[in-house]
Amino acid sequence: MSETSTDRFDGIGSYAASPPRMPDAHVERVADDVFAVTIADDAIGFIEVAGRIYVASVGPRRDRALECAQTHSLDSAARAIAAIHGATVADAATSQARRVSRALYRPLPC
Repeated sequence: MSETSTDRFDGIGSYAASPPRMPDAHVERVADDVFAVTIADDAIGFIEVAGRIYVASVGPRRDRALECAQTHSLDSAARAIAAIHGATVADAATSQARRVSRALYRPLPC
């Protein structure tokens, strides 16, 4: 077996194929305080900014999406939505969305 092989030896005497690669989810800004999480241009969830909390909701339509998490960062909210769909979040997507959100949204100090 070569080092570049993608097959794994399952220990019973046969080879098992590697698990399929999980799709990448991307975060896109929809409004001043709303982000859409998409896979292949299909919405899988939304993140709404409520003060310093990011509210993650799962569903293809924002008006019918179900809340699945409340976090303190955009990354964690996006990961919560992506995990439900068996996806991973593209690192560059959340960092770029975060840069835009920091420029347009500045919470008032408490």
